Amino acid sequence: MVNTIIVPRKSRVSLSVPSSYIGKQVEVSFVLLPETNKSKYIMTTRENLTDIQKLILQSPTWTNEEYNEYMEVRKHINQSKLQ
Repeated sequence: MVNTIIVPRKSRVSLSVPSSYIGKQVEVSFVLLPETNKSKYIMTTRENLTDIQKLILQSPTWTNEEYNEYMEVRKHINQSKLQ
């Protein structure tokens, strides 16, 4: 599920759809946030973003050798009949 808080500037809104959602049914809801709790929702979104950034920075990384090995295996898989 994808939740995004926006502040419309016009009467029209366009949405970017994650590629995994293309061709599937999705529900789009517009909910008016109460002005008193608006900062709470924005703060929560920023906290979640910070958590995701921390997770990315702490995630394991590959050496160039490991990445090259992965790419070589991936090339063989793509060329095989397993697809």
